[in-house]
Amino acid sequence: MASTENTAKGERIEILDRLRGFALLGILLMNFPGLAGVASDSQPLLRSFLEILIKDSARPLFAAMFGISIALIYDRTRERQRNPYPLLIRRLAILGIAGAVHGYAVWAGDILMMFAMAGFVLLFFLKLQDKWLLLLGLAFWLLYTVGLDFLNHYTPYLFDLETGMKSLGGEGIPGYTYLLREFSSMVSHLGFFLLGKYMYRKEAFSYMEANRRKMWVTAFFFFTVGFFGKTAMMEMPENLFINSLQTFFPFVLTIGVTIGVILLGTSPKRVSRLLHPFTAVGRTTFTNYLMQSVVFVTIFANAGRTIFRDVGIWSDPGYYFALSIAVSLFLAQMIISHFWLKKFYYGPFEWVWRAGTHGKFVSFRR
Repeated sequence: MASTENTAKGERIEILDRLRGFALLGILLMNFPGLAGVASDSQPLLRSFLEILIKDSARPLFAAMFGISIALIYDRTRERQRNPYPLLIRRLAILGIAGAVHGYAVWAGDILMMFAMAGFVLLFFLKLQDKWLLLLGLAFWLLYTVGLDFLNHYTPYLFDLETGMKSLGGEGIPGYTYLLREFSSMVSHLGFFLLGKYMYRKEAFSYMEANRRKMWVTAFFFFTVGFFGKTAMMEMPENLFINSLQTFFPFVLTIGVTIGVILLGTSPKRVSRLLHPFTAVGRTTFTNYLMQSVVFVTIFANAGRTIFRDVGIWSDPGYYFALSIAVSLFLAQMIISHFWLKKFYYGPFEWVWRAGTHGKFVSFRR
C-alpha cells in the first residue's frame, strides 16, 4: 500500500516537472523578443499567433507550479515534525537575491524577484482552509485585473515590458507608474500561488485522471474561449468591452492548457511520452531560466544591463532569427538537462538553492 502511494506521488511530481518545463518554454517564447531587442512594430503572423497563445498565459502556469512546490515543501517538512517556515524563508530569500542580481545585472524582465515577494506573502496563508485558498486566490487575481484596468484607464500608455524598461531609464511613462503595475502583477501572482496550493490540496491531478473525458471537454472549452477571446482583443483593440477582459481571457486559456497538459502527462505511455522531454528541463528550471537570459544578452546587444550592456553581437535582429535562436536554445537545454541529471542530482543553481535552503551541504554528484 505504501509502495503504491509512493509511486503515485512520484508520478505526480514528474507531472509537475513536465508542467514546469512546458511553462518555461512558454516564458522563453514570451520573453525572447524583449531579450533580443526585436522591434516592437515587427508583427509577422507567427508572432501574433504566439502572443495570442502565450502572452499573459505562461506566467500563471509557472506561478501555479511555484505555489504547488511551496505547498509540497511545507507539508513534507511538517511530516518530519519540523517547522517549515525558517526553511521556506531561506528558500525565498535566496530566490529574491538571485532575482535582484539577475534583474540588475542581466535583464530587466526578471520574474524571480516578483515570485519571492509574492512567496513571502504566501507564507501567511499556508494554513488557510481550502475554501479560503480558492476565494482569496480568485480575489487577488480580480484585484490585479481591476488595478491594471484602472492604471490603463488613467494613464495614456500601454504597459508592456519594452515601455517599462524605457521608463525606468528616464523615457516614456513615469517609473513609479510602471513599478505600481509590477506590484499589481505581484498581487496576481500571489493569487496564482494560492490557486496552485488549492489544486494541490484538492488533489486536482488525481481528479482529472479519474474523469478524463469530462476534463478533456473542459480543457477544450476553456482553451477555445481563451484563444478566441485573446484573438478578439488583438483584432479589435478599440472594443472597450472585450479589452476590459484583457486579463480574463489569458487566465481562461491557461486553465485549458494546464488541464490538457496534465491529461497528456497522465495518459498511457505512448501518449505521455510526448511530454517526457520536458521532465529534465523542468527539474532544472531555475538554472535554465537564468541561462536563457545570459545567452540572449550575450548574443544580442539591445537588452543587456550593467555588465552585459555592451556584450551582445547583434543589434535589431529580425523576429524569425531571434525565434530560431530561442527554439534552438530550448532544444539544447532539453538535451543538456537530460544528460546532466544522469551525472548530478540537481542543476547548478538548484543545488545552491537547496544547500542554502537547508543550511547544509547536500550531495551533488550521483
